[in-house]
Amino acid sequence: MEKSLTKDELLINLISQAMDPFYTMEQKWMVKRVLAQSTTLHGRNHLFLISCYLSDTPLFHVSREEAIKQAHMALKEGNEAAYYYLFYLLKEENPSMARNYLRLACEKGYPKAHLEIAKQYHYGLIFEKNRKKAFHHYEIAAKCGLEDGYFGMLLMASEDKDVVKERNIYLSALIRGISLPGVVE
Repeated sequence: MEKSLTKDELLINLISQAMDPFYTMEQKWMVKRVLAQSTTLHGRNHLFLISCYLSDTPLFHVSREEAIKQAHMALKEGNEAAYYYLFYLLKEENPSMARNYLRLACEKGYPKAHLEIAKQYHYGLIFEKNRKKAFHHYEIAAKCGLEDGYFGMLLMASEDKDVVKERNIYLSALIRGISLPGVVE
């Protein structure tokens, strides 16, 4: 008797099949349909389809409306990373709603959301510029292992000409195995 596939293995198999150059368009369409409609993969299938929309070289063509629908389906299945994707999908059209989704993604502890909100606060994009909040969110992203969180903190310390803070950030990153460019003297 064959061992049944885990949900992750099933998702990987479906995507791998669609990447097969010998698969017909009809077969690829069937895989996309399964990915779009399945409710047993904890929303990861829906996030994959959203990533197709956001990609320059997508495996499947996904419209913006379809990507938004997939994000809502992922949320229904309990995948809160969809809040982060809804931010990206709505930030041009509805900045107010996009801000709320980004805040929710941060509240749910999604590391990339902390990095994104840090940038938004740092540069005053869809949030009013707030260096204290920006640094705080860069720090959370860094603690979650995102290298760009360290880069953001280092950039802010450099802008402030705070060499002691730069050195501390640099050393903190080194302890985590992250090598940042430049030398702090």
